[in-house]
Amino acid sequence: MSFMYVPSLLRIPDVPCFTPPDGIWRGVGRDAGLFAFHSGDSSWGSYVMTEGSFAPSLVVDGSGLTPQYSTINGYIWWSGNGYVYNTVTYGWVYMTGKFAGYEPIEENFHYDEDTDTYSAEGDAFYSFRLPPYRPDSEVELIGRGSNYGKESKSMTAKWERWKSNTECGVYEAQDGASGEKLLGLPRFRTNGYEYFTRSFAKTKGHYTYGRIKYSETFGKWVIGEVGSGAGWHEGEEPKVGGSVTFRFCRNEDSAAEGSDITVSYVNHVRGDETTKAYLGEVAIWR
Repeated sequence: MSFMYVPSLLRIPDVPCFTPPDGIWRGVGRDAGLFAFHSGDSSWGSYVMTEGSFAPSLVVDGSGLTPQYSTINGYIWWSGNGYVYNTVTYGWVYMTGKFAGYEPIEENFHYDEDTDTYSAEGDAFYSFRLPPYRPDSEVELIGRGSNYGKESKSMTAKWERWKSNTECGVYEAQDGASGEKLLGLPRFRTNGYEYFTRSFAKTKGHYTYGRIKYSETFGKWVIGEVGSGAGWHEGEEPKVGGSVTFRFCRNEDSAAEGSDITVSYVNHVRGDETTKAYLGEVAIWR
């Protein structure tokens, strides 16, 4: 998986109970469109990877509402089978039949002594304190306006994502995502505890792994220089999840001595390569 870390604040409208991370991993090449960042809440997984979704979706009556990254009264809002947004008068509301940002009306409260029920007139909507912000949380939606006194609804949160407890490594699919994702560069280690980290990009069609390189001249993976009087090692490209043995080689007339080297996968880590990152564009006014 190919990602670049962009150490700049993720700027989106305010999301209740969510603090944007200081930086994000941006997918490049075949991983373009993917983003990985600290979720801010371990219940989602300490780190999450998404396809452009920087906040959870909401679910009401089994129907999903997706986040919209613009502002209504200073906050993000959600749309789908209705709208969830922040109002001036009632705080957070769920409403259908109108438009996002509409300020609902509630009036003419009435108590019926015969039926011991309350009612009101106005728009049909529901209010609540805050949207759910954890996968195990459920929020009660209270009827307002012409829904006043009627049975309440419930709202839950859902976030299609891949999650991991560590920044680099395997991300597992959650909430409708599929497969596994990897973030970071694979790192390998010899039995002598020398580490080899794979390069971010290929050179002439091949990665490099520190001292392990592909020899274009000899068509093989080597450690050292083929033909060196001190000897060299020949093997195969290191494999994630496995081990490769590099055999010690020497010139026919050489008395050099050495041992074979076994290179084994350890984990995925951050690389130390840097490159230019495109962050956005600004119109030039003349």
